[in-house]
Amino acid sequence: MPKFAYYPGCSPKSSTTESDRSMRAVAKELGMELIELEAVACCGSRELRISNPRLSLVLNARTLALAEKENLDILTICNTCQLNLQEDNLKLINDKDLRREVNEILSRNDLNYRGTAKVFHFVWVLNHYWSLEALRKKVKVGLKGLRVAPFYGCHLLRPYKVLKIDNPFHPVSMRKTIEALGGECIDFKASFKCCGFHALMTNEKLAARMSGIFIKDAMSQGAECMVTPCPLCHVALDAYQEQAEKEIGEKLDMPIFHLQQLIGLALGFKEKELGLSTHAVSADKITTKIMGQGSLTNQPLEV
Repeated sequence: MPKFAYYPGCSPKSSTTESDRSMRAVAKELGMELIELEAVACCGSRELRISNPRLSLVLNARTLALAEKENLDILTICNTCQLNLQEDNLKLINDKDLRREVNEILSRNDLNYRGTAKVFHFVWVLNHYWSLEALRKKVKVGLKGLRVAPFYGCHLLRPYKVLKIDNPFHPVSMRKTIEALGGECIDFKASFKCCGFHALMTNEKLAARMSGIFIKDAMSQGAECMVTPCPLCHVALDAYQEQAEKEIGEKLDMPIFHLQQLIGLALGFKEKELGLSTHAVSADKITTKIMGQGSLTNQPLEV
């Protein structure tokens, strides 16, 4: 059984708890053991890296050291967490003096960073370190006939010199995952662009307009829904979709799924188990099409 140190990130613990809930359910079904790291801090998003880069580095070194203490690699479900952790991991591995300085700080809490833990996003685990064929064999319902547009977001793809997995301009990992579930992957120009989440605090209207344009692009190619591997992208595309409609002057009504939710539906989980009722845009029309039955999203979410 694959075993990982689980680092969901802040958003799955607060604004997108359904992403954490569905990840745990899907991991169990797929035979992945997730050992959640206790008392870990925020990865710093991209904002802390600008305001206090040294603090950001130490926080991420601490998370990596906690995973190393368990002799486990890290699995995350957030693009920004993936980038921050991997970027800082490479900095520390390649800079002996910086590593010594950081370890002096970590030693106050009986921790030591060694550079042995790797950081994997869930979609990378499926595509490169596990098996999409194994995922395909687990499918119970399947997404046959469902036209799904993948929205990668930028922090899963760029900078390539740090991430080195998907081609940042021609990514394939989400396509392969959607097709393994039986769905039809819809290509659209905005698939690998920035969702605008990190601009929401400074220019909400611009960020909402960006996401609205991206959703409209996917719709123009025939997509029935969108799926993203990043909870921050999900917030920008789902929670701000009503405002996006106002900014571009068009009705969108596009269901947005977390990657693990879409996988969960194909594996036979019900809407309530995946937390779909928490979404701003109803997924009823999609779940009805997949399940061939009435939606359960009006039932209260269990915690």
